[in-house]
Order: sequence, then structure tokens, then C-alpha cells
Amino acid sequence: MAKRTLRVTGFTRFFLVMIIVAPLAYIGASYYNGDNGVEKIKSFLNMQAEDETAESEKPGNDNVKPVNQSPANAQKIISLETENKRLQEELDFKTKRVDELYRENEELKRKLESMEKTLNETKDQ
Repeated sequence: MAKRTLRVTGFTRFFLVMIIVAPLAYIGASYYNGDNGVEKIKSFLNMQAEDETAESEKPGNDNVKPVNQSPANAQKIISLETENKRLQEELDFKTKRVDELYRENEELKRKLESMEKTLNETKDQ
């Protein structure tokens, strides 16, 4: 049997990676993040279906496309909103506490000044 070896140049390897592996990796990463990678590529290359572009060009439509949210995205949005509310409440609480501490500090400074004044007056007598 004849031994058959396939020799591949560096450019061919690079070409295969750019044509096959890189788009697959991008699509996989997009799906992992909850997006539709194929639609992103199509919109990037302007390969949208003609009916979608025709609908978006109708007057009065304002080129508004409905947002397709996957359950993962909706869950992320809900968790971010709850975290945002929690952080806002925490910020409000800490702001109020800081204001209270500033007032208390000013009051203590006034008391200290008055005590020092009375102490100096008693020393002078």
C-alpha cells in the first residue's frame, strides 16, 4: 500500500480557521451569552430576509423591531433589576446614616467648644 501524506501549509491552516472554526466559536459564544449568533452575523452582513426589510421600510413603522428575549436574558434582567433596587436602598440607607453622623459630629463639636469655654472661664476665676 502506498503511504499517502497530506501536507498543509501555514496559510491553509489559517484559512481553514478563519472560514470554519472562528465563526463556529463566535456562534457558540453568542448562544452561551443568550444571543442569537446567526442573526447577528446576518444583520452584520445585511443578509436579512426581504420581508423583514420591507416591513421595516413601511411608513409609520419607525424601524422598530420587536426584541426577542430568551428566558436566560429575562432572568438576567430580573436579577439585575433586583440587585439595582437592593443597591439603591442600601445607598439611601447609608446616605441617611452619613447625614445623621455629620449632624451628630457637629453637635459634639459645639458641645466641646462650649465645655472648653466654660473650662477656660473657671480657670480664669
